[in-house]
Order: sequence, then structure tokens, then C-alpha cells
Amino acid sequence: MLFSIAVTLLFLSFFASVVLTGYFRNLARANKFLIDIPDKSRKFHFRPTPLIGGLSIHASMLLSTLFLLFLVDYKYDLQFDPLSLGGSTKLEAPSQVGYSKKLTIKNENTDGAENFRLNITQQPSTDNKLETFDVNFSSSTDESINISKISDDIFNVTLPNGQVKTYKAQSSGIVEINLSGEEISDPFIIEADSNEFFSFSSFTAAFILIALFLQAFILIDDAYGISAGKRLFIQSIATLSLIFLGEVYIESLDVSLLGINLNLGFWGIPFTVFAVVGIINAFNMIDGINGLCSGFALIALGALQAASGFDVANYSLVIAMGSIIGFLFYNLGFLGTKRRVFLGDNGSTFLGFFVAWTCINYSQSTNELIRPVTCLWIVAIPLLDCLGVMTGRIIKGILPFSPGRDHIHHKLQLLTQSSSRTLIGLLLLGSLLAGIGVMLDKSYLSSEISFILFVAFAVIYYIASGKIFNSKENAENS
Repeated sequence: MLFSIAVTLLFLSFFASVVLTGYFRNLARANKFLIDIPDKSRKFHFRPTPLIGGLSIHASMLLSTLFLLFLVDYKYDLQFDPLSLGGSTKLEAPSQVGYSKKLTIKNENTDGAENFRLNITQQPSTDNKLETFDVNFSSSTDESINISKISDDIFNVTLPNGQVKTYKAQSSGIVEINLSGEEISDPFIIEADSNEFFSFSSFTAAFILIALFLQAFILIDDAYGISAGKRLFIQSIATLSLIFLGEVYIESLDVSLLGINLNLGFWGIPFTVFAVVGIINAFNMIDGINGLCSGFALIALGALQAASGFDVANYSLVIAMGSIIGFLFYNLGFLGTKRRVFLGDNGSTFLGFFVAWTCINYSQSTNELIRPVTCLWIVAIPLLDCLGVMTGRIIKGILPFSPGRDHIHHKLQLLTQSSSRTLIGLLLLGSLLAGIGVMLDKSYLSSEISFILFVAFAVIYYIASGKIFNSKENAENS
């Protein structure tokens, strides 16, 4: 990722969010539309407040994305092909392009260097010994070479003129060898750099379209109210649409427990729907204190940035983070409490949808950027709060999506008598857990260990929170 472009996009999305949030706020107040009226039974604010935060975040992201296309070269590669489940256990794209990078080959002893773009399509072999890759140069669309893997560190390169060269990968770089395995050239260093272009893929286009549809629906919900069943249905439809158009879903959890490898195959489709809808509602439920939901979204995106590396594909994360920060200036009252705005369900739904699909796309793509289990750490607090609250309500015979003050932030706010201390405490805990997840992701420890540690923390979280809040309630009742 080019640092200058990233900084430019961060400030652009921030200022766009500030301007658009102010504009939409004034528009909502003038038309007395999308205004949250205080409800003393379960809300802590006292002033009618516009519910347009999600709209301004989304709008500033779209505006900044358009600007991005003018800052960098981009590849437009859209393929929306009808997909039939037909008993298949895997969604298959018409062509499996597994890798796309800008590579620089440098000779250590000279100043010469050759830049080229690799677009690699893997051709799997039947004997599991030879893997063939078709490689196209960006410098000339008519020129191509063929790379054949001979062993783990030796491969043949067939040039456009038919000449075949053999190379060996070693610690010093890539070196050409003869038939006897002797080095016949100086070492070459291959450096990967994906700053050449921003890939505007089918998934990106599908996400933009479906996210717009979903947010438009939830805006209606914010304005007029829609039943929980209808919201769940629309969220499920939006998720299914993105699965089939974007050709991405949770196929593997990359975890083996009790000797069983948790590869989902076809069942990954309904599991993905369940997971995405769950994360959406987790972010929606945690949105009970100014800055909490958007703060957790900011932590999640920052953790995804750190875990996946600073790649050109992550420009979208930079844009989203800048847009959220701009909204927080209003939401946290930095521009005056009278100018406050709320996310609304349209905002928490969009942020949950964006975080969920970024996690899925980064953990399930051909070039896996993060482990699937890392996503649990990144959204730990919203996820655990949602599961705990819904389980508790079901045990008590209450509908799981009923409103109430039984969330972690409500209990902490009553315990500490401070919204700010509750906000800071929960965000610090969320940051700590996300950081642990990223460190585990980058460590040599297996996914199984990371998963077991997360389950252990979840047990400790529920036991500790139950004892703390139950003791507080008993003290108040006595």
C-alpha cells in the first residue's frame, strides 16, 4: 500500500464524513424525519437526535471510493455468472485466478530490474507432483511465460520464444541452475508489491449494490419500524445474494477438533448466512452508548488491517476507518452535544455487514489473508454480548430480539454510573482481544490453539460478568 495514498484517503473520507453527517443531520431535523425520540424505559439520552450516522458513513465511503479510482490505476474485472447449487459442495467460478501481484526481479549485482504483473491461474495436476501456472506480463499483453513447479524449490520457466530455464528458490533469492543443479547465474530477489492497481472485483461491486439495498431497507425501519422477523429475512436475503454474486462464503473454519477437520463444503452457505446475520445483530445490539458500536467497528477494521498486511486491497479499510472517525466527531459530542447524531439501525446494520463480509472475504479467499478463527477475536465483545443476552432471554422465556437493558454496556453503565468509563473500558477490552487475535494469527501457533484460547476466554467472560452483576443486583435488593 502506498502510504501517501492511504493518508490521502483517510483524511478525505474523514472530511467527507464530517461534511455529509452535518448535511444529513440538518436535513433530518428540518424535515422531522429519522429522529430518535428519548424512551426513558431503556434509553439514556434526553434530546431528540437524528438517526443518520450510518447514512453519512456509507455515503462518505462511496464518495472516497470513487476518488480512489482517480488516484490509482484499477482493474475492472466483473463476472456475474449464474450459479447452481445442484448438489455441489463448492462454488466454482468460471476461471480460478488465484494470485495477482506486481513483482520486481532485481539482480543483486546490477542496478537492473524488471517489473511485471503476474496474473496466475493454477492448473492442478492429477499426479500431485506437477503444478502449472499461466503467467501474463503487464508490460505486454501478448507476451506470456509458463511456470512449471518441479519440486518445492525448483521450477521451469518457458519463455515466449520457447526457451526453457530452470530456477531454484533459496534463502538468498531465486537462482538459475543447469541440469546438474549447479548455479549458473547470480541470485535474483523477487519482491512483491501490489501497489500497481486497485482491483474492482465482482465481490466489490456486488457488496456495494447489496449494501445499498440493505441500508435503504433499514432506513425505512428506522423511520417507521419493521418487525424483527422481516429484518432477519432481508438480512438473510442480502447475505445469500452476496454469496452467489461475490462467490465467497465460509467454506472452511481451518480448525481440526478431535481429529475432525471442520470443512463445511455446501453447508458453508447456510452457516455463512447464520454468521453474517449474527454479526449484524451483534453490532446492532451493542449500539447502546455513544461511540460503542462504531468504536468496535473501528477496532475490528484496524485489527483486520494489521492482520492482513498493508496491501492495496486494504484501501477500503482505510476509507471506512476515516468515515467512522468523522461520524464519531458528532456522535461523541466533539462538535457540541446539540449537534449529536446516532448511528441508527441503518448504521449498526451496515457496519456489522461490512465487518462480517470483510472477515469472510479475507479468511476465505484464494489468497487467505487471515485465519478464520482470528475473526472471533476481532468481534469478540459484540459477539459474546449478543450470544449471552439472547441465551439469557430464551431461558427466561423472553423473545431473543426484545428490547431491554440487559446488555453488557447497560450493566456496566449502572455499575460505574458513567457512560464514558463504560465506553473506554469496553473499547480497551475489545482492543486487547483483537490484538491477541492478531498476534496469534501471526504466530506459529495453530488455529486450534487460538480457538481453544478463545473458548476459554468466553467461559471466563461469562462466569466473571455473571458474578459481578449478580453480586451488584443482590446488594441493591438487600
